[in-house]
Amino acid sequence: MTALKSAHYFQRFCEDYGFCIKRDFKQIYATSAALSWTNATAFQKFCDDSNIPCERINEKEFFRTGLCDGAFLTEEFTYDAMILRDYYLEELKKSGCVDILYNQKIEKIEEADQDWIVISSGTMYSAPFILNATYAGINEIQKMMGYETFNIKYELCEIILCEVDEKLKDIGLTVMDGPFFSIMPFGKTGYHSLTSVTFTPHITSYDETATFECQSRSNGACSPKHLANCNDCPAKPESAWPYMSQLARKYMLPELKFSYVKSLFSMKPILKVAEIDDSRPTMIKVEKQNPTFVSAFSGKINTIYDLDEVLLNE
Repeated sequence: MTALKSAHYFQRFCEDYGFCIKRDFKQIYATSAALSWTNATAFQKFCDDSNIPCERINEKEFFRTGLCDGAFLTEEFTYDAMILRDYYLEELKKSGCVDILYNQKIEKIEEADQDWIVISSGTMYSAPFILNATYAGINEIQKMMGYETFNIKYELCEIILCEVDEKLKDIGLTVMDGPFFSIMPFGKTGYHSLTSVTFTPHITSYDETATFECQSRSNGACSPKHLANCNDCPAKPESAWPYMSQLARKYMLPELKFSYVKSLFSMKPILKVAEIDDSRPTMIKVEKQNPTFVSAFSGKINTIYDLDEVLLNE
């Protein structure tokens, strides 16, 4: 379902946000010969059934002999989130009707006639419509409102940014489907991102709101009621670079070189049902109308277009 929906929105996203998309590289997907949930034949059929471009290539061009049973040149791009952020900040500024408040702590939300009253960092605001799109903090707001929470788990994740040599510069490699890795261009930054199914998530919380032991060492900045930025936290975990890099080098040809630059940490909420099928649907709940409260939770950026139907009707 996630693949079909992502493929459906792929062209629209590329047309809307081409300015922040990097296309000029080859993205290679490979199926591991061992410990994989799929194989080359099944992956080819999956792409054919989903109408996703996929061309079989010789896996020995990029991977050590015997470790992958198939490799495919696919059509996959990467977008630069910082360019996209700056674009929307500028668009909102030009509109002249939007105020953006940073570093806010929502203390209370209550109903008053046809409006919501929001108390944030000691200041009161009112609005007839609230869109709760707080991602990893979504259940904090749901609980505050007394609404049903989303059935999600929380992973404290690390993305490693790498410098790569010329042979890897215009290449992205992903080995699937299991405890493997991906190294590919990271937007238009000039770096490659290195991630791993096993080592990117450092710790996991299955509680209703994100609850981690490290919060007790965050100097009061982070708690289950108010998540903070893991990158700025004194209690952030040590990098998993030794493990991720070793895994990637196990599969990749030795002449494909990469080196550590820095780590980015983030809190990633995932629907618990995704543990079974790795789905990333967009879930939208219209909790109340007049005043209106809508909650949106999405795991793939281009499926955010699912919001169209709800927002246009409100």
